[in-house]
Formats: sequence, structure tokens, C-alpha cells
Amino acid sequence: MRKFVYLICLISSVMIISCSTGKKNITSSYHDNLDETQKRKFNYFFLEGVRQKQLNNHDAAFDLYRKALSIDTANAQVRYELANYYLRLNRPYVALEYLENAYSKDPSNFWYAMTLAGLYQNINKDEDALKVYKYIAGKYPGKPEINYALSDAYSRIGDHRNSIDALNVLEDNVGMMQEISVEKFKGYYALEESDSAFLEIRKLINHFPTVVEYKILLGDLYLNVGMLEDANLAYEEAMKDDPNNAYLLLSRSDYFNRIGDIPASNALLNSALINEQLDVETKQKLLTNYLQTLIQKRESLEQGDSLFNIVIEQHPQEPSLKDLYSELLIFTQRPELAREQIGYAVDLDPNEKKYWMRLIGLDLNDKNYKGVVEETKRAMEYLPELPELYLYQGVAYSLQNKYGEALDTYKLGIEKIAKNNVKMLSVLWGQIGDIYHKQDDISAAYKAYDESLKYDDKNISVLNNYSYFLSLDKSDLSKAERMAAQAVKIEPDNATFLDTYAWIFFQQGNYTLAKFYIESALEKESEANAEMLDHYGDILYKLDDPEKALEQWEKAYDVAKDETDPSVDIKLLKKKIANKSYYEK
Repeated sequence: MRKFVYLICLISSVMIISCSTGKKNITSSYHDNLDETQKRKFNYFFLEGVRQKQLNNHDAAFDLYRKALSIDTANAQVRYELANYYLRLNRPYVALEYLENAYSKDPSNFWYAMTLAGLYQNINKDEDALKVYKYIAGKYPGKPEINYALSDAYSRIGDHRNSIDALNVLEDNVGMMQEISVEKFKGYYALEESDSAFLEIRKLINHFPTVVEYKILLGDLYLNVGMLEDANLAYEEAMKDDPNNAYLLLSRSDYFNRIGDIPASNALLNSALINEQLDVETKQKLLTNYLQTLIQKRESLEQGDSLFNIVIEQHPQEPSLKDLYSELLIFTQRPELAREQIGYAVDLDPNEKKYWMRLIGLDLNDKNYKGVVEETKRAMEYLPELPELYLYQGVAYSLQNKYGEALDTYKLGIEKIAKNNVKMLSVLWGQIGDIYHKQDDISAAYKAYDESLKYDDKNISVLNNYSYFLSLDKSDLSKAERMAAQAVKIEPDNATFLDTYAWIFFQQGNYTLAKFYIESALEKESEANAEMLDHYGDILYKLDDPEKALEQWEKAYDVAKDETDPSVDIKLLKKKIANKSYYEK
């Protein structure tokens, strides 16, 4: 079924229903276990905090509430006040702890419950929000805002039947209202109960005949149930009121698409996109869909340029449009223009991660490693705790053989990023280990790998590299075998991991298992790999098959001689071929 995304967003604004219950009583209740001196201090800090809050001296109020809490650590009122300040500071999970504590002590408190349930919804804990709303609705059945919130909570978990029931209770209390009928319509639509949905829309049209959007919704509903002629009639009625309504243009575009008149459909879509009445969010959604269609069909790309230019000219300060346009430019292989557009987006909103990631991605794709360093340094000024910035900057330094700068970057990243981001901490320590190994500081490399695995013992890149390097050093082969086995278990079809596992068995003298895993690696490898072929030759030689070993060494040489592969010692390989014998590295 077609979704009424664009029009519903316009007309189903959040309903504001009076929730006045008179002034809240501000008291300074405290626990009986306080002595008289503590009670006096608590009273002073709490009531002075209330006074400073009323004067909008919020820093002072915040400090006073915290002092009050230090005296009565379980006080629900103080925790509620502090929770609201932590919400102001954009620290929702700290606020959540305070609110949950306050609510647990007084679950019938209207303000505690409503604030806690609202926070649950903001952090996508919809089931928890619903429990609170249901409880408080039972305590205050006559409060209309609770029934509206309860309806929304049911809707968010997909329980549209109970959502409608809550709206019906609300409607019984406050009478017919546009917002309630719109939400009921959405619920009936989600339940595919078209008769009830039609009833709500017609009720809206009868009560509010000048609101053209309801006539458009009626046409949309007809369109969705396949009543095309009725849909067209509804749209024609809407056109009498507002022929240039952007949402009407969109709906009529859908109608013409349904009847197969594609030119008319595209013309109306274009008219909607350049219509200044249409909000920028809807235009972006339309352009996203339009861009996907253009890419799939690989046609009318010039028209895409034209539309983007018109819309961007209408909304020059909207970075998301420039970001979206950059996608089209990347697809049409115009990276410089794409970089220009995404650069504008970054300048307009430097706190948006995805704009920086696209800009840095363009530099990486062009192997512009100096550009990556410059862009990540700029981004760090706005997003100093974004872990990807330290990873990409370190990689860019490494690819320029600037290993000292790379190490400094990775270590700075470890200091900056959140300590619970164990995956990224593991990655950064793994990168540090790789650099130390390139610098032949083997002890430091192994310490870094061990640190990496403390954070993520399934970091397959580290498991593979660490185990392979141990096998080359012929040290702690049992540890190498355990790590390689884990990497193969995680990715059993990875040829590189199978090769590592085979080579560890070779170093242990288990040539039969080595042969099994190297043959598996070669089977999985899509292209000829000189290092694997070289290993295969060594294994075959140890299995007393020098002729076949020579054959594999020759294959390895044919691949390696045209490449600069540091993993293969060309001189040693030539020596093995010339003497038809195995030599250790």
C-alpha cells in the first residue's frame, strides 16, 4: 500500500492539549533519617535551587540541587530536577538514571512518569515507555494528554488497535479534533481497514471543508484501494481550492503513473520539486527516490542535474541537498564536482559525521592521502571523539610511509575515543602493532597485538597477522595456531587466513595438515597468489614430492616476477627453482 508520508507529515503535527493542573506544590520533603542540621541545610539548598531556577540562573540552580542531593542522596524531587538539567546538557542516560530512581520512589507522580516515559521514547525504549504511560493513565484517566501519549506509545510499537482505542477515549473527553481524527485515520490505514479510514477522512472534510489536504488524502486513499476514477474526482475537487498545492501535485503524479501516463507523471513530479511550498525534507525524500530511479535506469541524468540545481538554488543553506547531489556526481564519475558539493555541505554543517566521511572517502578513492590528513585534521576540530577520523588519518600517514605520524595519530585516538568503544580501540591497537612490525620493533608489535585482543579477541585481522608473524619467527607456535584457528573459524572461506593456518602447521612440521589447508586456500583464492604458491611448493617438498614442489615454485615465480610483492623473496625463490631444493627464509 502506498504510504501517505508527505501529506501526513504536514497535517499530523503534535497535538497540544492543555495540561494545566494548577501550580505544582514545591516542597522540600526529605527522609526522616536526617538530623535537624541536615534538614535545615537540605531545605536551604533545595529551596534556593528552586528560586534560582525561577530566576533563570540555571548554573546556580544546578549546583544547589547537587548540594541538596549530597545531603539526601535518595530524594526523588531533587533527582527529578537534576534529571531535567542533564537533559538540557544532552546527557540522556545520566538523566535516565535519575528519573528512574525518582519514579521508583513515587510512581504516581504525574511529572516523574511523563518525563520518564518521554525520555524512554527518545532513546527508543518504546516498550518501557508504554508501561509507564499505561500505569499513569490508570492513575489519571481524565487527563487528555496521557491518552494522546498512550496512543502514540501503542502506535510506535505497531499496536494500532490499542492506539485507536486510546484516541477514542481522548475524543470522548475533548470532542472531535483534527489531530485526533488524523491519527485515527493513520491507525485504520495501518490496519488496512479502509472503510473506517474513509469514515475519518470524510468526517474531517465535513468539519473542515477549507482544508485542501483532507481532500487530497481522500484521493490518496481511493488511489490505494484501486478506485482510480474516484481518486481523480477527489483530486479535481482539491484543485478547485489550491491547484498549485505541492502535495496535490505529488498525488496527481502518482495517479498518472498508475494509469500509465508517465510523461504527465514526471511533469507533475518536477513541478512539485520546484514548488517552494514543498518543505525541504520532502523534497529530499523525493530527490532520493528520483536519484535511485535515475541510477537504476541510467537515463535522464542531465535532468537530474537540472532538478538538483533548481532545488539547491531554492534552499542554498541546506547541506543535505548538496550531500545528495554529490551522490549523483559520484555515480556519473565527476569526483571534483562531487567534492565541491560535499565541501559546501561540510562548511554548512561541520558537525555532521556523514559529510566528512563522504569527503574523506573521495580523497581515499583518489589516493589523495595528503587530502585525507588535511580533512581529518579539520574534522577533528568539530568531532574530536569520532574514532574513524583517527583511523583514516593514521592509514593515510602509513600509506605515505610516515609511520611516526601514524603512530601518534593512533595513540591520540586511543586517548580521545570512548573507552566502551572496544571494537575501535582494538582496531587502533592492531594498526599500531602493524606499524611496529614494519619498523622491525617485534616486541612492541606483539605487545600492541596483545592489547588489541584484550579489547576484541575476535579481531580477525590481528588474529591473522599476529599468528603469521609468530610463525615466521618460529616463536610460540601453539599460540599462533590457536589464533589462526579462531580466524579460520570466523571466516572459513578466507584464503589468506587458510594460508596462515597452513604455514603454522608447516612450521610445526605437520605437513599433511599444512597441505590440506594450503590447497583449501588456493581453491578459495580468486587470483594466482605468489606467496601461497611458494608455500605450497615448500609443503610439497617436505612431503617428498620435489617435482610437484618445483612446479609450484615456478608458478609462484611467474606471478611474482611482474609484481613488487614484499611477501615473496624473489632471490630465494629463484635459488629453490635453480637447485630444485627447499631453503629456509
